[in-house]
Amino acid sequence: MKPPDTRKYPRVELINDAYFELGRQEVAAQWTDICSIGVFVQTHNPLPAGEQVKLRLRLTPDGKLYRAVGVVRHSLKWVGMGVEFTHLHPTAKSSIEHLAALRI
Repeated sequence: MKPPDTRKYPRVELINDAYFELGRQEVAAQWTDICSIGVFVQTHNPLPAGEQVKLRLRLTPDGKLYRAVGVVRHSLKWVGMGVEFTHLHPTAKSSIEHLAALRI
């Protein structure tokens, strides 16, 4: 039996597009877990913990990409990175909270 989720912010486990800046390049990736304060981005070459990262995230079926800025809090080589948002557009935050409410 799966233990209860005791996280403070409801998470959404989906797969959708994510893009992050690496130097002057934009790297395509996927997010697999998101909440109003952060996201897990799957990538083979994650940024190191403590690094600031600029993201573009697809949250809705209309294809719109939302910009976010965050700090890498967890980095797992060949797996991905957990990013805590420092700046997130209010519409993006509302979309995430709406997705979370649908999944509860």
